[in-house]
Amino acid sequence: MPDRRGEPEEMTGAQPNAQRETTPLRRDNSRISPDRAPATPGSQEATRPAFAPPPLRDAPPLRDAPPLHDAPPPRVRQPTSPQAPVSQLRRVTPTGWLLRGVVLFVISVLSGVLWLMLKPADKEDAAPPDLPRYTFTPIRREEAFQGCQNVSTDSIKGFFAKQECEHLTRALYRTKLPDGTEVLTSLVTVLMPNAASAQQLNDLTTRDGTGNIRDLVDDERDGTENMPRLDDDAYASGGQDRLVVIGDSAYINKSTPKSDPALLDVTREALKLGWPQDQTP
Repeated sequence: MPDRRGEPEEMTGAQPNAQRETTPLRRDNSRISPDRAPATPGSQEATRPAFAPPPLRDAPPLRDAPPLHDAPPPRVRQPTSPQAPVSQLRRVTPTGWLLRGVVLFVISVLSGVLWLMLKPADKEDAAPPDLPRYTFTPIRREEAFQGCQNVSTDSIKGFFAKQECEHLTRALYRTKLPDGTEVLTSLVTVLMPNAASAQQLNDLTTRDGTGNIRDLVDDERDGTENMPRLDDDAYASGGQDRLVVIGDSAYINKSTPKSDPALLDVTREALKLGWPQDQTP
């Protein structure tokens, strides 16, 4: 093909390669709003969040806004744990505690009263039912550590050979009658193992000719030299559960008649000193 410089080669079916004159594109932003318009639901822009423009730092605060303290504080409800016990959910008022205390006090008082009513009476530790009508002044008291058999006579001594006592006391008292007459009273207490043996001893001592438990005057203890002999002229005895009390009285400054009513009354009143004498150390 001939080379023609400066002239383009013509090809079959080809258009002339004429140079186009193009105008450069210019972006017109006058129609674009500052805020992005919300995208339509069907467009791809619907999933992108729209953010508000950041506030201006130099913008003055709004004067018409109400003060913060006028707005009520938000109520926050504390969740209740399902495992919380009922005792924590229900609080007892002071009145409720007072009523509970009163109920417990009444129950304790009633329990104490019932216990006192139903408990068995301890006769051994009980005091005499009443005090003697006479004032008995102790002169001498001693315990027979050697046992009852060694201070007894006749059938009573044989009784203690089979059934020895647990405790023995012997004492002397002085008292005055309303007319001023002085009386000497001997009081012997014998503590047996049980009430049955005490009753047997008391029955034996009330019989004539069965012997007796010697008193301190019979044993000629110190200080008894000038005291009258006690010859069972005003004798009396009694059983108090498993304790046997034996008494005898005589006038100090005059002769003692047999079974004198005044002396018998003194001896019977002296038997009320049985338990206190046995328990006195």
